[in-house]
Amino acid sequence: MARIVQKFGGTSVASVGCIRKAAEIAVKAAKEGHEVATVVSAMGQTTDELISLAEEITSSPNARELDMLLSTGEQQTIALMSMAIQELGWQARSFTGGQAGIYTENQYGKAKIREIQPQGIESSFNRGEIPVVAGFQGVTQANEVTTLGRGGSDTTAVALASVLGAERCDIYTDVSGVFTADPRLFSQAKKLPCLSYEEMLELAATGAQVINHHSVGLAMDSQMPVRIRSTFQPDDLGTLITNRITAPEYPICGITLDVNQAWFNIRMFSVDEREKQQRLDSISSLFTRLNELNISSDMVMLLAHEDEPFQDLAFTVEKANAKRVQSILKGIRNLGDPQFVVDEHLARVSIIGRRLTHRPEIVASVFEALTQREIPIQMVATGDLRMSLLVPVPHAEKAVTLIHNYFGLEEEPQSFVSVL
Repeated sequence: MARIVQKFGGTSVASVGCIRKAAEIAVKAAKEGHEVATVVSAMGQTTDELISLAEEITSSPNARELDMLLSTGEQQTIALMSMAIQELGWQARSFTGGQAGIYTENQYGKAKIREIQPQGIESSFNRGEIPVVAGFQGVTQANEVTTLGRGGSDTTAVALASVLGAERCDIYTDVSGVFTADPRLFSQAKKLPCLSYEEMLELAATGAQVINHHSVGLAMDSQMPVRIRSTFQPDDLGTLITNRITAPEYPICGITLDVNQAWFNIRMFSVDEREKQQRLDSISSLFTRLNELNISSDMVMLLAHEDEPFQDLAFTVEKANAKRVQSILKGIRNLGDPQFVVDEHLARVSIIGRRLTHRPEIVASVFEALTQREIPIQMVATGDLRMSLLVPVPHAEKAVTLIHNYFGLEEEPQSFVSVL
């Protein structure tokens, strides 16, 4: 039979009862003849609770010690999961990230996996065990504990599946797949049976919380099929994430909503070409600095005004980074004493599909759907796979509903097989 990696997220292991349910899923697959490795997250809100404990001690916890603290959440789960599997009559062995041979770069908090040496996992398979691996963590070559950042357990699972030569990686969560919109907010959303890596990458990067977008990129690079499934509906096959040749093509596959955006508009004054070039060089410095700090800027627009001595730079970042970006702006020279506005009350609504640049009728229809209901649009960015709009937060959910209904996404998904 096949080799499978199963990952169970925080909601899937939030209680002892949930852990038992996850163990039943793993044992069932093993009894069917599969070699099964599991990757688990910390229970429920454990990571947030550990962060809160650290913040009770200090407002600026040491990065090394914080990673040491946060890694204990997954260590609890791997032990409990192993016990639950053993209680069902199957052998299991727990592995921390380091014991599993997961080596990362020398960075705390958002480390990247450099390599996996899976000899310990292979030995566990040879003994007939189910290896239970702690997600979200690894060690450096110097044996320092590191964490991979939010959603890092997904990355652990996909990376491990690739190294182990697994047939697929199953991501178990609290929803039964990927939907045309968040089913927890929009009851009419429909589940998609199959998606391409590229579409899932855009959905994950713009607010869909079923899988971490870094892990989708890793799956695409390694061509590892991924299934998004529900721990609580284990017989449901969920949504398969695979290559775009195999996946059906939807004109629009989904709409995402992200209310954690901050919008910056910077007006830079310049009286001659020399000053204008200085401003452009400063913009380059700004985005270089944001990249160094792992602050991603999603929507970016530079506007020059004819016959006016100024340019406008508009971009978005996650709301949590807004104050840091303001400090960076104040420290950059050659911006010419800019005027800037920050708005933290905007939401990003993103429409995901394929070849949107060749389907202008879709873009036009989105504008029509929103302007007819007088929903203001602050900024727009379009690409071949995504159209994103910034709208005021009070209008955000209504905007998603209008677009979802306008394109009939509440009906069974219509698609055709791509020939590309």
